[in-house]
Amino acid sequence: MKTLSLDNFAPIISDRLVGDEIYNLIKSDLETCQQLDIDLKEIKSMATFCAKQIFGKLYLELGGDSFFQRIRLINATDDLKTIIRIGIQSALEDR
Repeated sequence: MKTLSLDNFAPIISDRLVGDEIYNLIKSDLETCQQLDIDLKEIKSMATFCAKQIFGKLYLELGGDSFFQRIRLINATDDLKTIIRIGIQSALEDR
């Protein structure tokens, strides 16, 4: 298991280039580990399009069961978890 901290992107993730960078970091870590904890302690908010770009894309690529087995969001506020769920739902609707 590995932990990826997103503190460097705090406090708000709202840029497509940043979303691409975070997605690529997560994908790279998933190539070398079975489970990844993503630490969102310093992230206060995220644009829904970034949640879709990062977590929605990963959900579609990994599949629902594998996504939840391999990725764990830690230190995320309830609001941030809701935004991520909306991003995943939006990716599912668009596929």
